[in-house]
Order: sequence, then structure tokens, then C-alpha cells
Amino acid sequence: MKLYKIINAIPALNKLGNSNMKMTEAYKLQKLLSALQVEIDFYNKNHFELIEKHGQIKDDGTFSIDKEKQNDFLKAMNELSQTEVEPEFTKMKIIINENVQISANDITALIPFVEFIEEVTTDGGQENNHA
Repeated sequence: MKLYKIINAIPALNKLGNSNMKMTEAYKLQKLLSALQVEIDFYNKNHFELIEKHGQIKDDGTFSIDKEKQNDFLKAMNELSQTEVEPEFTKMKIIINENVQISANDITALIPFVEFIEEVTTDGGQENNHA
């Protein structure tokens, strides 16, 4: 799995984490986030080092990249984001419900980590369809 998939999914995973969900789903989400934290820490450490190498970090936490080093910085960030990682996690299953507000882009980012299950009721019975 490419590191950028994890980094892109973090805002959506955090949004899920802030929603009301069953205790078992919340526990599985926390386990997933813990498993991904190693990769997130790796990315953050390397991102910070690249900023220091190619620019400056300001007192307010923002940063700027030296103009003459911008191409090198972007190339290095692309290489970092394309790094192959193998986090050990179990894809969690979440039943789609109306209580969670999430965007289509969030769902796209979550697909490598979450299996969405749509519950459809037909003829009085329940039938699960996996998305």
C-alpha cells in the first residue's frame, strides 16, 4: 500500500472517530488508527525533515520552502508519499446509516480500510449488501 493512501484517509478516519457509533465499531476504529499510527509518524518525521532541508519552519508552525529548492522538495515529497508500506490492520466493516455525515470523497479515502455494508430490507427480512 502506498503511504499517501493512509495520509489521505486520516481526515476521514478522524471524522468517523468523531461520529456516534456502536462501541464495537469505535473499538475497531481505534485499533485501525493505532495500527496506522506507525506509518503516520514515519510520514510526519520525514515531512518535517524535508521542510527543514528545503525551507524554514516559522514560529507559528507554518513553513515556507526556498524558491530554488521547491522542485527538489516536491520531488522528495512525491517519493515519500509513494513509499510502499505494509501496516498490519484488519479492514473494518461499517454498516451504512444516516447518523454519520460523510462525503463521497471521504468514502473514497476510506475504501482501503473500511468495508461499507448497506442493509436493505425486502419482504420484511434483512439482507446485507456489501459496498
